[in-house]
Amino acid sequence: MNPKILVGFALVTAIVTAAALITVANRYWISAAASSVRPFPGLLDHINDVVEIDVKAKAGTTVIKRAQSGWVMTDKNDYPVQAELARRAAIGFGEMELVERKTTQPDRYARLGVEDLDGENAKSRLVTLKDAKGDTMAELIVGKRREGRLSGQGGVYVRRPGDAQSWFAPVNFEIQDNPVFWLEQRIIHINPKRVAQITTVQPDGETLAIFKADPKTPHFAFKNLPENKKLKGEAVADDMNSILSTVDLADVALQSDVDFSQKAWHADVKTFDGLDVKVDLVTRNGKTWAHFTAAAEKPLADRETQPDEVKKFFKPANEVADEAAEINAHVGKWAYEIQGEPAEKLTAQLAIFLENETPPKGDNTGGFGPTGPGGEPGESPPPSTGEGQ
Repeated sequence: MNPKILVGFALVTAIVTAAALITVANRYWISAAASSVRPFPGLLDHINDVVEIDVKAKAGTTVIKRAQSGWVMTDKNDYPVQAELARRAAIGFGEMELVERKTTQPDRYARLGVEDLDGENAKSRLVTLKDAKGDTMAELIVGKRREGRLSGQGGVYVRRPGDAQSWFAPVNFEIQDNPVFWLEQRIIHINPKRVAQITTVQPDGETLAIFKADPKTPHFAFKNLPENKKLKGEAVADDMNSILSTVDLADVALQSDVDFSQKAWHADVKTFDGLDVKVDLVTRNGKTWAHFTAAAEKPLADRETQPDEVKKFFKPANEVADEAAEINAHVGKWAYEIQGEPAEKLTAQLAIFLENETPPKGDNTGGFGPTGPGGEPGESPPPSTGEGQ
């Protein structure tokens, strides 16, 4: 056959195939749109009346309420919730459309995660929106998430309680039964370029103290380094300046509910512009808990004499005072479970920076790295067990 004819035949075939696919896709979405259902058609008109979101799962119920200060979690002693997550969930229910009918067979619900919660291994979540009187404004069983197919938009499988029909609903919000997902997770953030001095004290009294004498000094120096000890390198402690740059919670409790009086680690972080943050840490029941306090002190370097590339990171005295007050207002009555690198750095000991030495294990000294505080001294901080989608 003539090559030109072959090419022409292939081109026609491709065009016909593409047209067929487009037709099928259009029919699919036209059909879906035609059968779409708004489960809560009047909710958006009364969205400001939503003051409570309950997420009930097999393991328990997470209750989020709107207070004068914003959204809070009641079973975490009214700790602040990320307002945007709560807002998106409430509005998302009002805007939701059920676009694709799924199974009506109860024995198949588990595949979509929309089974009744009384099932032995139920993974579903019953989400309820309530008003100030406690009346239900919307309620839906939320199941597994499905990523976008033809439309590129993901969503979740859902089912209305008492209704056999399950659905797929494209949504741009997320519902999780892990309480930590909803909480304001950032505890504190201090720009690493501001950090001048770090001191950690082990439960047995061993102290690590590192410092920079000047903001332009490239590396941290060690105070009271034993003469017979050698550092692994001159830059070995430089990444310690991020000790308070990203500290997020893994859980939260009232400070009064955590005993900080026995076998505690202590850390003190000072900035060149005068912020002083003190941290107490303990291990209790397999978790590392921390309590933070802040104060404004005399600056360790004159901000106005610094070059612009340094000066821009430092704050004037009035802003440092405001920052300390803001930190204390946020963290004052709370104890935070922390994990990973923040916990390791806040309990760092000298041995991990020295050649041919490793921190001792199991002696209540903790350490930076694999011997840091986990549930018990000498363990690494345990990984988060929070489940997400």
